[in-house]
Amino acid sequence: MLRIGLIGAGLIGSTHAMVLRQIADVAHPGRVRFTAVADPLETQREHFRERFGFEKAYADAAALLRDAELDALFLCTPTRYHAEIFHAAVERGLSIFCEKPLAMSWAEGKEMVEHAEAKGVPTQIGLVLRFSAVYAAMKAEAERPQMGPPVAVVFRDDQCFPIRGVHHTAWRKDRSLTAGGTMIEHGVHDIDLMTSMFGPIARLCAWQKNRAGHPGIEDYVAIEAEFASGLQAQLVNLWHDVVKRYSNRRLEIFCQNGFIASDHDMAGPVRVQVGDGDEEAISADDVLRRYVAELRREQHPLAGWFGIPYLVQDLAFVDALLERRRPAPDLRIGLEAQRVVEAIYFAARTRDEVDVAQFEPTKI
Repeated sequence: MLRIGLIGAGLIGSTHAMVLRQIADVAHPGRVRFTAVADPLETQREHFRERFGFEKAYADAAALLRDAELDALFLCTPTRYHAEIFHAAVERGLSIFCEKPLAMSWAEGKEMVEHAEAKGVPTQIGLVLRFSAVYAAMKAEAERPQMGPPVAVVFRDDQCFPIRGVHHTAWRKDRSLTAGGTMIEHGVHDIDLMTSMFGPIARLCAWQKNRAGHPGIEDYVAIEAEFASGLQAQLVNLWHDVVKRYSNRRLEIFCQNGFIASDHDMAGPVRVQVGDGDEEAISADDVLRRYVAELRREQHPLAGWFGIPYLVQDLAFVDALLERRRPAPDLRIGLEAQRVVEAIYFAARTRDEVDVAQFEPTKI
């Protein structure tokens, strides 16, 4: 039996609760118990209790951590509250899933990681693009010998400024609650994805803008990076005001003898061209089929849902705990992604090229 608590009944908390409900009901019936939820808004916490079946609802995290019977915690609050809640959960010996970004700064995140490791607490960070069927397919295509080595990557990530639209969360414009703007609160996914696909970044330059006018919350970042392998990459992160435009990523990978591209970051088709051949499409159905096969989970009762990376991500955490394995990616991965993002901010501020391997953020 795995007893789960969730703190932060907002947008991302709802996403986790929905997929965890499927995991509990379909993949592990009778083995996962929704013990408690906490949120300062009564309407939100009661909604979670009624809709998802949490047994108890608390007004604050401290009360939940003090009173509830728990084995694992999903930490889904605004970034400012991660560290305090995390340290309290570590002292209770709970397994912890922490949403990204890890902390308000690399220094704060480093203290969190060291505390968890000292106590032997299992952790997982919410870098969900690692569980995307589309990016798994793109990575596999880029590794085909006939493609040749990757030589250039062009990556665009755009989203309506998430105080409006589908991702409306008012705290995103408040620098006292968030680690920054589009780069750390959204683009950290992109940095982690690129380094997981192509290895470490050796050096980078960056530029940023604040057009919306919320102090300390950038809404445009552009990066020119060179990886240790010699691969060149360009990344643009943008928060705009096109309310009805869904969050969108476009990734293009240019290899010496091939090209791979997709406008989808979860489920969808992938376009491929090799050598002198015509461009072909890997259909969304084939992308999902390949991913399920790669995971060797063709017979899993939720295999048809594996195009939803949040479900695959949370299933990985739950499975690891039930099977007494260490979850992955752990908080060290999240800390490294935050370090690279802080290198990007430093490069944008100073207009200098940054040696990423040697970069250590200053304490804030």
